[in-house]
Amino acid sequence: MKLSAAGDCGNCGSKERRILHSLWVRGMNRRVCTSCVLRLHPSFFCPSCFEFFDNPLSNTSSASAHRFVSCCKCSSLTHVACLPSPPPPSASFLCPPCSLPNFSFFPDSPSPLDPRRALVLLCASKVASASLSKSLALARARVDKTSRDAALARKRARDSLDHCSLLHHIHRLGLHGSFHLSPFSSSSSLPHHFHLKLPSPFHNSPNPLP
Repeated sequence: MKLSAAGDCGNCGSKERRILHSLWVRGMNRRVCTSCVLRLHPSFFCPSCFEFFDNPLSNTSSASAHRFVSCCKCSSLTHVACLPSPPPPSASFLCPPCSLPNFSFFPDSPSPLDPRRALVLLCASKVASASLSKSLALARARVDKTSRDAALARKRARDSLDHCSLLHHIHRLGLHGSFHLSPFSSSSSLPHHFHLKLPSPFHNSPNPLP
């Protein structure tokens, strides 16, 4: 994960005095503040203790039902143990960003980092790294698919050119009629066998052309 110097956040536009994270946002690589990293990936961490989830759970999975309370507005999952006892009903639970419109995970401050802010920063760094890794894997998959599609298109183009060349050659020989190419080979080269059908009186000939 790459950290950049202070500047404007590429997501919310706020001025960040400390660091910005490199993140893929809306199809572009942007420098994003710590708070926006966490806001954009609510299912990657607990918004109370800021534990990073190596394998994010769905808020509808049975495994998360006993350990987490899901936000009713976003995909955020909060540890049950992090909530006051008894925990609020899951049907009405709101995570901090959803319950407070101006909430910030990492308010800009000139004061030194305290333990909690350092924990938030560490969590955002892990989230940004995981997000970039996922984006890179998706980009590689798209490149591989594009390469395969291009190879198939080149093969079809070569087959079409060979087909046209054969038609031209038959025309130059003065032959008339129809022919059928037998796709005996899966390679891009022209098939080795074809069947030429000639009009009468040749089509009943005892020695048809190969």
